[in-house]
Amino acid sequence: MENNVARHIVRRVFRSTSELEGLLGLLKDHCGPDEYKTYARAVASAIHGINSELLNRVLSSHPQLADEIEADIAKFGRFL
Repeated sequence: MENNVARHIVRRVFRSTSELEGLLGLLKDHCGPDEYKTYARAVASAIHGINSELLNRVLSSHPQLADEIEADIAKFGRFL
């Protein structure tokens, strides 16, 4: 896979996990404690799945992207 495609996947992974994390506040405001806990675990499981199946796989075949990601996050607060 080309580096540009790998970068695109990483960006989509970050965007997807951010969207899922964004659900937590909404769920906390509109669900009871037990229901929230169930959904929060489901969100965490989905994020873990995305990270292990996509992000980790891409980074294992393109390890140079890890440094690029860290540098962007340090400089801009996010991966560009």
